[in-house]
Amino acid sequence: MPTALQSQIAMTETTRNGRETRSGQESHATGWFRATAPLWPLGLARILYGYLWWQQSGWKVPSDDFGRKSGGGLWYWVHQEIQYPTVAAYKNFLVNVMIPHWTIFGWMTLITETFIATTLILGLGTRLGSLVAIGMAANITIGILNVPHEWGWTYTMLIMFPVLFLLTDAGRSFGIDAFLAPRLDRAAADGSRVAWLIRWLV
Repeated sequence: MPTALQSQIAMTETTRNGRETRSGQESHATGWFRATAPLWPLGLARILYGYLWWQQSGWKVPSDDFGRKSGGGLWYWVHQEIQYPTVAAYKNFLVNVMIPHWTIFGWMTLITETFIATTLILGLGTRLGSLVAIGMAANITIGILNVPHEWGWTYTMLIMFPVLFLLTDAGRSFGIDAFLAPRLDRAAADGSRVAWLIRWLV
């Protein structure tokens, strides 16, 4: 027959095992949000995504007035968006605001896409570049989603990639932000509000 000491030891072991099991379950439940992964895959994805924008900016040609002279390029796609509108208010904006001020909006498009490409390829101000990319990708998605033969998931991914870069330190791998962030952290710790703001953008 088990002695009183053996019974007490068995009860202690059972209690400890129960605590460990609950602790393991809690750790597993919270681990989904605490798990970390290497940054280099995000760094490579950021560079490729930036190159996508660089490539897209290449056919916004000022000498062709951004497609108005030839009927191609940006001019063609904007008119596709007008012909197959996703949102009526957006179509009205294109017809009443963008088309009458075409050259200005052409330059804005070229500069914005070049800015996104530069920041993400270099990993310089990655979060700022990602914010601009989210806005630009959402703008394109609203305009082109209803155009025939366009695949909606393409534009979902166009938005989701910069969301990932925004929520992570994607510029710290293969990027200039890796050199800037520690210096900005030290300056922010010393009380520099400018450094704190810039730090958030990298």
